[in-house]
Amino acid sequence: MTHNDYTLKNHPEWFALYGDQRDTQSGKRLNQLCYSNEELFQETVRYVRAQFDHFKMDEVSVMPPDGYTAICQCELCKGKDTPERGYRGAFSDYVWEFVNRVAKEVRKTHPEKRISNCAYGTYTQPPLKIDKLEPNLQVIIVGGRRPTSESRDEITQLRRDWAKKTDRPVIIFENYPFTGRGFYLPAYIPQVLGESINATKGSSQGEDIWLTMDFGENAIGYNHFLIYFTARMYWGGKDQDAAELFNEYCQLFYGPAAPAMREFFSYCENHWREMEKDGGKAEQALALFDTAKAKVDESSVYGQRIRLIDLYLNGLRNKSRQLAQKRGPVPILRLVGDPRGEIRIDGKLDDNLWKKIPTASTGQLRELQTGRQPVYGTSIKSCWVGRDLYFAIRCEEASGEKPISTTAKNGDQAIWYGDAVEILLNTESHSYYQLAVNPAGALIDLDRGADRNNWFRWDSQAEVATQIGDGYWTAEIRIPVVQDENDPLHQVIGHRPTQSLPWYINVCRQRIRENGSEYSAFAPTGTASFHEPMKFAHFYRGLSHQFPADESVTDFLIAEKAANQLLRKRKYQAAEVAYIALSEDKNITQIQKSTALEKAAECARASKDYERASQLAELIPEKSIAKTVQMENLLSQRNYQAVIDQYGTEDLAQWPFWQTGAGAYARARAYYGLKNGMKAEADLNQALKLTADSRLKASILVMLGNNREMNLQNDKTALDAYQQNLLAAGRIGSADQFR
Repeated sequence: MTHNDYTLKNHPEWFALYGDQRDTQSGKRLNQLCYSNEELFQETVRYVRAQFDHFKMDEVSVMPPDGYTAICQCELCKGKDTPERGYRGAFSDYVWEFVNRVAKEVRKTHPEKRISNCAYGTYTQPPLKIDKLEPNLQVIIVGGRRPTSESRDEITQLRRDWAKKTDRPVIIFENYPFTGRGFYLPAYIPQVLGESINATKGSSQGEDIWLTMDFGENAIGYNHFLIYFTARMYWGGKDQDAAELFNEYCQLFYGPAAPAMREFFSYCENHWREMEKDGGKAEQALALFDTAKAKVDESSVYGQRIRLIDLYLNGLRNKSRQLAQKRGPVPILRLVGDPRGEIRIDGKLDDNLWKKIPTASTGQLRELQTGRQPVYGTSIKSCWVGRDLYFAIRCEEASGEKPISTTAKNGDQAIWYGDAVEILLNTESHSYYQLAVNPAGALIDLDRGADRNNWFRWDSQAEVATQIGDGYWTAEIRIPVVQDENDPLHQVIGHRPTQSLPWYINVCRQRIRENGSEYSAFAPTGTASFHEPMKFAHFYRGLSHQFPADESVTDFLIAEKAANQLLRKRKYQAAEVAYIALSEDKNITQIQKSTALEKAAECARASKDYERASQLAELIPEKSIAKTVQMENLLSQRNYQAVIDQYGTEDLAQWPFWQTGAGAYARARAYYGLKNGMKAEADLNQALKLTADSRLKASILVMLGNNREMNLQNDKTALDAYQQNLLAAGRIGSADQFR
């Protein structure tokens, strides 16, 4: 109803307020709503009635968008959340009050129809302020039996609590493991599956199961198992015997291999979770399967069935090999000596310990997915004093702009709708902790080593201060560290890291704007997520040391680095082949695919194969990068007029800000070639503001000077640009500094 550009543009007040901005960014997968807005309520009622009037529907869902973790911050919504109830009850009263009102209003005109909502995420728990839900409101409990969860008692209690709120039997919604999204674990759980289904018989209307619609051979060896046992358990009565079904299944499906397959499945049921981190358990499961596989002729019907499971287990085999790998090449952040003195946590970063910090204890963040230099840089410093770990973080900003803070309250998940820095700490004792700080000084901390429902119970007891200046903001953080593991809910647990027992850490930043977002990290993960522990940097106190890196580890960053070396050596054909192969990897992101194809087009231009370069540009999924490459292709042929004909009216300010600089510089060169000095000046200035790479900045400044000297006939301002180029140089020597 609301996820469309018309509504985003014409009804911004329907959407959640975070900081001083409504969540109306076009192109986002999810835009959250303000459930206190009366017009949104009335429109929802009209929308539901229209569905019933025009379609043969008995039930319409009224449910918040997915990923709902931060309540609207407008005055009407303030105080309507209940954070004291924990993550799964934080928004229960807020959301269910809205849905219940809709159900009540719709019942006046459509008494036989139903409204549904899922008990899910932050509104999983029943509301406390509603004694009884409207009779036409259908509750659907997501994970209402959750066969893969260890929290069986908690889920049973959840069903009982909901039964008190409604006279209508609930519906259970289960997400079976998504093999289409990479799930590979052998979660063959017939006993637990059967028991969980029996437990809901008589108290639910049935189930809605979301299953990967993968009908190919790669996953059917797993997916069939879940569907078979779920269906057979429902065919029987309340006391359907799961063990009996399991024995029957093994005998009928696998014949001579039945006893060995039964042993394999039973081992998996008991240990499948551990196989995500324990290579030994994975290898044992694979060995049991190999024993079973050898019991039958592969051409027999039993052998063909076992073959399907064999194909599914390729994912576990890959994971087993990965678990045997060690950490690949990652950065190092090193603590030096035993510094003495005081660090006052005020966000100013002006203490002597920070001023005299050794270079080894400092670093710069790079773009998360590609490792390039971000448009807005971030520098970090780290220091250990006493039993406290300190971080000083400086985030560069656009001059005249303020960073975006979407909350000033600690523990508020709205923090992730705006600018923030994060510290991820994998100590030698615990994996791992997460602390996020925004420009307003708000802190949220999580223990990601705990069960997901308990992530936010942990309190780091960190001390935080921030400062906002013109063109930057800073964060200063003191994190107390304890060795005692008896209080896992407070403070970081660990010993001071050493060379033999290092920690693994990452420091990350997100910068969120209407025209794009930029994510960077001290140790780029080569994915779209900060949370890749095997990519975290080495962190230790001691002398300089080079940790061994597993050469078998590869990812986008490593593969691109190898291709870049070929390009630097002017081996254009080999480099192009490498970049294209990289772009065809199914596991990379759209930004990475665009980057690889951009580099491949550069190789084609260097080989003067302009037709090929144009074809590669057409394959680039990120439109702003594709347009930049198309401009570069035309520029390499000195076809300046074609650049302007095609892109002269392009509003580069609407591009993602991290690509605007490259686009502006490309178009400026076309204007320069056509001797249009004023247009070139405008684009060059825009490019200069949004370019971080010092060598590229030097090229922009030289062209700015040349344009002023040759096209605008202004020697004074030309000299200013030349001098700026010279003064900005860290060292003299590049060709652009002698021109």
